[in-house]
Parts: sequence; structure tokens; C-alpha cells
Amino acid sequence: MIILQRINTVLFDLDGTLVNSNELIIDSFKETLRKYTPSITYTRDQLINLIGPPLSETFLNIMNNNDIIAEMIDYYRNFYQKNEFDYIYLYDNVLETLRELKKMNLNLGIVTTKFAESALPSIKHFGLDNYITNYAFLDSTPAHKPSPIPLFYVLKQFRNVEKTIMIGDNPSDILAGKNANIYTCGLEWSLAPEKLKVLKPDYWLYDYLELINIINMEE
Repeated sequence: MIILQRINTVLFDLDGTLVNSNELIIDSFKETLRKYTPSITYTRDQLINLIGPPLSETFLNIMNNNDIIAEMIDYYRNFYQKNEFDYIYLYDNVLETLRELKKMNLNLGIVTTKFAESALPSIKHFGLDNYITNYAFLDSTPAHKPSPIPLFYVLKQFRNVEKTIMIGDNPSDILAGKNANIYTCGLEWSLAPEKLKVLKPDYWLYDYLELINIINMEE
């Protein structure tokens, strides 16, 4: 008799996946670019397309001066941190879902392209650390999504990871999961869901509570 293994490990992206920080990220880009490239006007779609990679990589495509790029990163982070908890909030049913997944004794991790010092305030503020135990930050590994390396970094922190799913709102999340040869899950509330659907993730969420059914279905 073949016994199918249920998904026992869930990896989440952070921004745009667990925490709705999209408008703050967009405004942080807008204010930074307004200061450092005042002659260029960016559309909302152009600002949305900047979301995903590390800031150093994003600004390198805009500015070729490393000193100014460093200033831009500092300016962006200062604006973000100053306004963080006036803007951001958890998506519906995040805590309820995490609570159920924890009861099911699943391994829960976060893989983000934020540095630890930038990611931990919101993780702790919303109590995500009550359920999610292991993390890969931008400063945790030499590579970032869509590389599978940060996913492997988190997976090595768990004892058993027979079946894993990566959940995210950005193409780099889905690609990282595919590159790690694990299940992937896209989100209807992504700012660009069509870009995720093209990558054909294994699952699709319209509400976080559906994740519990996905886990049980795989048993």
C-alpha cells in the first residue's frame, strides 16, 4: 500500500503575502525616486514592477553610482520605517490560518528579500513569530529568490521536510519554489496575479483559510 505524505512544511513570502505593505512599498519607491530622479515621472505600474528584488538590485537599474544607491536605500528605509505601522496590516485570516497550521504541527517559515532588521519589526508587531519559527532574510544567504538557496536555508532548519509548499505574491516566489522542486502557491491578492498565473503554480488561494483544505487534501 502506498502512503501519501501530507504537506508538512509551509514557506511564506512576507510583504504582499502575509503582510499587506504594498501601498507603503509603492509610496516608499515614489518618494525615493522623486528625490533622486526628480526629472522622471513613474507610473503606478512602473512602481509596482520594482517590487520583489532587493533594493540594491532595483536601484542599480536606475542609478549607476554606488554611493547614491546607498543613499537611496537609506532614504527608502527611513521613509518605510517612519510610516510602517500607519500603512501595513495583515491580510484576512492570516493569524487564524497560522494558528490552525501550528495545531497541525506543520513546519512554518518565512523567506523574504528584506534584511532581518527591516523584516523583524512587522513580524513581531503582528505576532507572526508566535507561529513561524524559522526565517531566511536577505542577509541570511548569498543568493535571493528566485534562487532556491534561501528556501533550502530555511528547510535545513527543520527536522523533516518531506513535502513543502512555497506561497508568495511575486513571480520570484513561484520561481524559487519551482527551482527548489517543491509545491508552489499563488495569491489572488497579488498586485499582478496574471504574472503569477503564467508560471502555473500548483495551487491558488483566494482566501488563506483555503490553505488548510490544500494541506488536508494532500494527506
